[in-house]
Amino acid sequence: MFLEFLLQNLDISLLRSRLFAACCALVMSFILGIILFPPLIKFLRKKDFSSELEKSKSQPVQPAGILFAAIIIAVSLLTARFNAIVISALSIYILYALIGAVDDIVKVRSKKKIQSGEQKKKSYLYKADGISANVRLGLYLIFAFLVSIVAYHYVPDINKNITIPFVSTNRVTVDLPFWVFVLIATFGIAAVANGVNFTDGLDTLATVPLITNFIFVAIVAYIASRPDWSGYLLVPFASGTNEVVPIVGAVIGVLFAYLWFNSSPSSIIMGDSGSIGLGGLLGALFILLKVEFFVPIIAFVFLAEFASSFLQMFYFKISKGKRIFKCAPVHHHFQFLMREKNCFCKIQDIKSELKDGDNLSDETLAKIARRWQNKDINSKIIWRFHIVSFILLVLTLVLYMKVR
Repeated sequence: MFLEFLLQNLDISLLRSRLFAACCALVMSFILGIILFPPLIKFLRKKDFSSELEKSKSQPVQPAGILFAAIIIAVSLLTARFNAIVISALSIYILYALIGAVDDIVKVRSKKKIQSGEQKKKSYLYKADGISANVRLGLYLIFAFLVSIVAYHYVPDINKNITIPFVSTNRVTVDLPFWVFVLIATFGIAAVANGVNFTDGLDTLATVPLITNFIFVAIVAYIASRPDWSGYLLVPFASGTNEVVPIVGAVIGVLFAYLWFNSSPSSIIMGDSGSIGLGGLLGALFILLKVEFFVPIIAFVFLAEFASSFLQMFYFKISKGKRIFKCAPVHHHFQFLMREKNCFCKIQDIKSELKDGDNLSDETLAKIARRWQNKDINSKIIWRFHIVSFILLVLTLVLYMKVR
């Protein structure tokens, strides 16, 4: 809006460019994040705003997602021109961020009740996810359902010419009936939000996949808004989608600022207000830009995290206590596997260094190995997830733009 005001008064053609607006949004949100995160961290640490029971000066506080929302909304108001697509996407973002914020607050309140003796630790572990998972899922579905109905009526041809991998819209057009579109939108947004929330279990683990997914969304939004580019690449033209690009710029900028403070050792964590809010926004943009069928490819990391948790719970119930994974979501499964491997290797090293006559029990050896096991396991898992995210971005862009 501010850039539009400048354009009307200064008549500088550069201000018309949505790419310029996106660059401005990215730089502004990054600078605001760098400036505002330190006082936020200091304030939250002073208030002991963390769900961890053990209080420590090095313990990261939560949630960064509150500042995410403030910066993204403010920068979007300055750089984006609002239309039905932008309003629908930001509505989902605000509503889902509010769900996450309530969840974060409930966690911290429960922890403080334990510390004061009002609540037992066992009950806190039962409520480790803050508000009930069923209530949270219900709110996801209700908000996504309502926004998808409104978007259907106000976003032009939102259910027309859906882009499908490997299929050219010049040969095959897919038009979704009203209720099919609403159901796909509702469950799609909720699934992506859940996936991002499950992925946010290790420092920066969800952040880089979010950045790669939003980069894809920005490229799609820009291409689809241009008749020449969309015609050349055989993708559906959609007027007004380029207004999404500055919002994505704001999101990526604030995520870069967050990485500045969340990289190991982390000072602040995203919290549910961040992961659920940005997950909901990402899911909504996939729907609004008609690329929902690319979600299993570009958002594979998030869907794998969500699916592993769902399958683990489902199989645990029907098999009466058995598990598919050592722990869910799947990044915890990899943690267990790597720890076991490292412990085994360390035990072999210790045995080879023992002098004749020395004898240590297997239990003692295991304890020694655990103390000396590789401290960079989490870092290795995180970086492998990041690498996979970039490969998926390249693959999805090739499929979207060239493979028909």
